Amino acid sequence: MNRINYLLLLGIGMIWGSQFFFVDLVINSITPITLAACKALLGTLTLAMLNLFSAKKESTQGQSKLWSSFIWIGVLEAVVPFILIGWGQQYINSSTASILLGTVPIFTIIFVKIFAPNEKLPFKKWMSIIIGFGGLCLLFAPDISSISFAGNFIGYVALLGASISFAASLLLIKRLPPMSSILAMRNVLFVASIILLPLAFIFEDPLSIQLSWQQILDVIILGVLQAGIVYMLYNMLIRRTSAAFASLTNYLVPLFGILLGTIVLGDQLTWNSIVALIVILVSLAVGEKS
Repeated sequence: MNRINYLLLLGIGMIWGSQFFFVDLVINSITPITLAACKALLGTLTLAMLNLFSAKKESTQGQSKLWSSFIWIGVLEAVVPFILIGWGQQYINSSTASILLGTVPIFTIIFVKIFAPNEKLPFKKWMSIIIGFGGLCLLFAPDISSISFAGNFIGYVALLGASISFAASLLLIKRLPPMSSILAMRNVLFVASIILLPLAFIFEDPLSIQLSWQQILDVIILGVLQAGIVYMLYNMLIRRTSAAFASLTNYLVPLFGILLGTIVLGDQLTWNSIVALIVILVSLAVGEKS
């Protein structure tokens, strides 16, 4: 496997893992749907600007036939998971949510097997995903004992639904014809924007939100880097490798979140975090050999 693919995988995991810091800085001042809408809109504008100044411009001719795909990807990648995650986390804690979202690679390989039977899935690829999921469970080992279905069933169903939605979007992205990652994800985020913005005004009151200048900067970073740029990289990774390989980012995001908390905030690095890091790296090594 090309080193660039692993650099993309690690870079995406690090960018998405760092978003926890920025979300924590603004979440008490801005409502969730409004924040998601702002991220999608800023991400759209970022990729539109990148395309405008790109040395290699791609014609948009013929893209009208792909808008049904962009709509489905936007709904499955950004809109549905956001609603389900926000709803589900009212019933379960963030550690449990992270473990359930770690099932994305598992659902991805199941969908690949069903809907793309011609795509090869070596045994080592299955092992890589299973080992990685084991590493994710180790990461949250102290919290697993507190997991209970009593009164939390809706939360589990919601998070698993989000995982299924993410996995389905991966297959749709992979099936897009050869085209610029900038244009493809600009269109996807545009779809998410026009869906989330009305939802924000229906269920929340965006115009009453007041942010400090620092918080405005944090929201801009979330939109530009952790929506626009990272989705462009994500699309590049999917197109270069496979949906199953790209789904491994779901193991790296919480891991990088914890590691960055240790480095930046001085949080204590626990034994299970160290072991989880080793296990997840082993899973990537197994995946490379496949």
